[in-house]
Amino acid sequence: MKYLFLATLLAVAASFAGPAQAVTFPNWPVSAACDTADWQCPQFERRARGQISGVWRTLPPEVQKKCIDEVKTLEPSYRLLSDCLALEMQELLKNQQRRADNGEVIHDTPKAKTEAERFAPQTQQ
Repeated sequence: MKYLFLATLLAVAASFAGPAQAVTFPNWPVSAACDTADWQCPQFERRARGQISGVWRTLPPEVQKKCIDEVKTLEPSYRLLSDCLALEMQELLKNQQRRADNGEVIHDTPKAKTEAERFAPQTQQ
């Protein structure tokens, strides 16, 4: 299920990723969102961190920023960040589809990033 989510997220992200400046990937301690009695939580956080980091550079910067800002207000959790990113990308895709269904020509959808752009070193904002 998670792999299907990641494949979908990557495909959608590639269609929206544009030339805007990417947001730096968060470096939260994986145990920050975990209760000390829950020994599985850090494993889940590490897994979520790895999955997000694999697609981070392909996500639109506005989605990156919005989700980081939302998650930071709650607790620094990669699982929460993953959920937020999935919801935001789904909403972005639904809005674009709705606009296309209404016959609107969508000019504001940036081209997908090239391999070189996706894997170029990120600069901090």
